Amino acid sequence: MKKASGCCVQCSHGRCPTAYHPTCAQAAGVLMQPDEWPFVVHVTCCRHKAAMHELTVGQKVICKHKNGRYYQCDVVQLSKETFYEVNFDDGSFSDNLFPEDIVVDCAQLGPPPQGEVVQVRWTDGLVYGAKFVAAHVIQMYLVEFEDGSQLTAKRDDVYSLDEELPKRVKSRLVRREIIQESKRQRVINSRYRGDYIEPVIYRAIME
Repeated sequence: MKKASGCCVQCSHGRCPTAYHPTCAQAAGVLMQPDEWPFVVHVTCCRHKAAMHELTVGQKVICKHKNGRYYQCDVVQLSKETFYEVNFDDGSFSDNLFPEDIVVDCAQLGPPPQGEVVQVRWTDGLVYGAKFVAAHVIQMYLVEFEDGSQLTAKRDDVYSLDEELPKRVKSRLVRREIIQESKRQRVINSRYRGDYIEPVIYRAIME
């Protein structure tokens, strides 16, 4: 039966928009595990369960360009980045803070103990109170686009060519075949080839 209501749970990997009804997720074999506040439950959608293998240097992938469109590009470098996770006093949280976003010198002292009260310098320049949750070491990928520009992204933001793309990515994907088609040289129909005049000759006649 089609119902107009029902709670959905969203995939916990990055900003993945995939969401399921809990009973549908169980029937589909989606991984669901208890998690700590504020997550309550950790969900791994089918895409991240089946296709989240590590990428290698030289591999062709799909990633978001700075212009907001998705293009095919190449992985040119692998690196590790440390991100801090905190729970803010207002109930919100962030899991992608840099160590330098914490007011204390974490570069020298290391990450704070779990549950310790910290001060976080946010992007608006203000300082907010929070509790430290954990430090996560994430694999990062430096990709290079055809225009020579480069971008560093997490695995959740990079798609291999054999992965299923979300609808939001498909709608913004610029395919190489389309670009090549727009640059293909026009060919004169053989039926009218005898009537065709080269542009240089045409300009000379007109002059």
